Amino acid sequence: MPSKSTAVWLPRVLFESALITMSILLALGLDEWREGRQDEETVEQALSNFVSEIRRNKARVDDAAPFNRGLRDVLDHRNRDGDISSSSEFIDIIESYNPVVLQSAAWETALATGSVAKMEYNLVSALSLTYGLQTRYQQTTRDGMAELMSPENLLIDRIEWAIYNSVHYLDDVTSMETELGVVYEEAEAVVLDAWMNMMEASPDEARAWAERL
Repeated sequence: MPSKSTAVWLPRVLFESALITMSILLALGLDEWREGRQDEETVEQALSNFVSEIRRNKARVDDAAPFNRGLRDVLDHRNRDGDISSSSEFIDIIESYNPVVLQSAAWETALATGSVAKMEYNLVSALSLTYGLQTRYQQTTRDGMAELMSPENLLIDRIEWAIYNSVHYLDDVTSMETELGVVYEEAEAVVLDAWMNMMEASPDEARAWAERL
């Protein structure tokens, strides 16, 4: 049989232990909620950065693509007509081409801060594809222009070969610009879906959020 003193303090000890346990669980739950909220805010900021950057890059590609396609056609037609007879004429034409400079700060920042690890797989996959294609485009433009404008390719006895290569180079560039335009649209749609799912928002709310960026 428990003594009278045990009967007095045991319920109090049990009650205090229960309070301590509840306090610990509450603190842990609060920390988890706070951490989850911080992660959500970090991801939301990353998503807003992606939408803004994708739109800027798409606008740059859309602005440059018609001129680049026209330049490719002019170069091809003049070459077929035998209209380019000197290196200086070829240089004047090809130097009017300005490769599009695209940004990738949002992707690099998300990787550096670990935000990518907190995003859903479909979103990360779409963004990886988008920025991967963008990187290939910029590498193609850099390497291609360096090759076309190398001194040995501008010798008069190699000018026809240089013109031929430049037409195919612009074929590749303009094809990639068309592909980028489509990929940017798809990537933006995936980002908006991710925001909508995270915030449990409607499509109209997602579009309104994107328009405020």
